[in-house]
Amino acid sequence: MRRIRLAAVCAAVALTASCSVQPTGIGAIRYPMEAEPSHAPAPALPPPPRPDKPRLAQNPTETHQGKNTATVPLTWPSGVTGFLTFDCPKCTGHVAVTTDGTESLLVNDGDAYHGTAWFNVSPGGKSVHTLTVEANGSWTATITDYRGVPVVEPGKPYHGHGDAVLAVPPGMVTGTFSTGSKGSNGVWVLAEGYPHLVVNHIGETTGEFPLAGPTYVAVETFEADWTFTTW
Repeated sequence: MRRIRLAAVCAAVALTASCSVQPTGIGAIRYPMEAEPSHAPAPALPPPPRPDKPRLAQNPTETHQGKNTATVPLTWPSGVTGFLTFDCPKCTGHVAVTTDGTESLLVNDGDAYHGTAWFNVSPGGKSVHTLTVEANGSWTATITDYRGVPVVEPGKPYHGHGDAVLAVPPGMVTGTFSTGSKGSNGVWVLAEGYPHLVVNHIGETTGEFPLAGPTYVAVETFEADWTFTTW
């Protein structure tokens, strides 16, 4: 089964990898760091969030469990970026998760599924308040804030499978993505407050694109292994 899902926010994408990618300015990424020397100057405080950009804020994890098709009302606050991890390990047939927000299609796959997608990342877009699940099996939907997103290590390949969202630490300027998938492959980067499509290819793919960390990268593949590296 081949999935056709590479755009939930079509109005905000850049369709080539040659787009100029700038820092997002949407919040700090937490990752292990060595302690700064005591004589180091205090870091500059980030500017206050702009109303026209996605807002990364801390919020308690929200978890919902169900079976088969269901509509799920969320308590997630408006305008705060969320990361949905959807698990349906014994699903059969078509699996989909849609929303009432601008990012309307978060999952579109088949059979057993595990993956992560972001939402509320479109500046000025409609916030997500409801999930609609179409599945044949028991499932769990978990929503976290940015603290639940894995952070890649500079220069170290990150190996993943299927849909995922990754945090890129500060100072990174280039990303590479490769997969042997025979289906659709997409990679999005949050830049200038918007998601930009930097990889859009069907079949085996290797691509390199500019980054400006800290930022976030969303991978969409059809049940395939892939590797992402940044430096």
